[in-house]
Amino acid sequence: MGKLQITQIILRILLLIINGIIIFYTYNKEFIANTIGFSFILSFQIFLFIDYLKKLFSDIEKSIDCLLYNDYSNTISKEKRKNSLHNKTALLLEKHRKLSLQASSETLIFNNIIESLTIGVLILRKDAKDNIQVFQINKAFTDFLKIPRFYNWQLLKERVGNLSQFISEWKHLKHTITLKINNKEENFFLKSSATKTNEYQYLIITLETIQQLINKKEKEAWYKLMNVMSHEIINTITPISSLAENLEGLIQDEADDETLEELSTGLKIIKKRSKHLTSFVDTYRKLAELPLPNKEKLNLVPLVENTISLFDKEFKQNKIQIELFTIVNNEVLADKEQIEQVIINLLSNCIYALKGILKPKITITIETTKENRTHLKINDNGVGISNEIKDNIFVPYFTTRKDGSGIGLTLSKSIIEAHNGIIQFKSSLNSTTFTLTFIN
Repeated sequence: MGKLQITQIILRILLLIINGIIIFYTYNKEFIANTIGFSFILSFQIFLFIDYLKKLFSDIEKSIDCLLYNDYSNTISKEKRKNSLHNKTALLLEKHRKLSLQASSETLIFNNIIESLTIGVLILRKDAKDNIQVFQINKAFTDFLKIPRFYNWQLLKERVGNLSQFISEWKHLKHTITLKINNKEENFFLKSSATKTNEYQYLIITLETIQQLINKKEKEAWYKLMNVMSHEIINTITPISSLAENLEGLIQDEADDETLEELSTGLKIIKKRSKHLTSFVDTYRKLAELPLPNKEKLNLVPLVENTISLFDKEFKQNKIQIELFTIVNNEVLADKEQIEQVIINLLSNCIYALKGILKPKITITIETTKENRTHLKINDNGVGISNEIKDNIFVPYFTTRKDGSGIGLTLSKSIIEAHNGIIQFKSSLNSTTFTLTFIN
């Protein structure tokens, strides 16, 4: 508050006190007329003082109302802002106006980000009385379910079908669900997560089509493949380039025995690295040019037995026990040579995993289920596959073996998928199982 306003308030209070003293004096002296007259003057002074205070604080009150109702239309003139109280109120109002604009901008950006996502997003909000509101819903979500964009939960709940049963409990969830959309069943991957603030609980639901997940995994696989390829090629080309420069310098100098020896060594290294690069490209060509399977009725038992016989020498040398469990009816439509290659790759990995293991053992099981699916399981009690590399074992050229090419499991996966089958694995300490599933 400014000095002028303080002075005015003090003077008005002094006048009120003086007037009050005069009224008291005249009343004691029984000057009734004077008492009445000064009483009217006192009343008028009080009215003027209250009116002055109202005018003084009216802008402040308006500003407080604006803050309460998020209305920032009120402004305080430069003249009034000379008063420090008015100035601070104006600064507070301006600060909240900027914060409101910033919050509105951030909300707009947040909405645009959610709207641009290719996955469906639904955010629900629940208050302390368990009243649920649709806080956010994007176009992808409504497009997936072929529904209008309802912001009333009761209306939306009727349109989302059996999705509502997964939303009934506000908790973290990952689930593959089937929804009926326009009389057609479609598969989605559902994820939900719950969070809580002081006032509300929020449930965030995301929907992805199975095809979106597949595309995402394929893209990740290609990124990994490109990283491995670029790393391998650079590792080969860098020493070749460096050696070529050195050899060029040696040729230009006068050759002696030492120089010729260096030239010979350099050429051998270039030859070795070039051969490695050629081998690398050839293995890539094997993956890229994998022929379509020539399917025929195939009994897996004799195929597995013949493949096991190829490893008799290695099994005896490493004292590996082999067990084969099967049933009679296990015919599948498959390419004999390609499936044999897959089994060879898996048995080779088993032998490598069993090095240094006491009582090494490989167990092979073949079984056909009621759903007309045949499962070929190959288990070993070796070191297992560590969690660090589980996501990479099917990535081309990824290997932990010094003499490995890194395409065995990748090639096996490509062959099985070309047969419309599935290859999976489970691994823990002293137990790794690869399962080949053939759909009959």
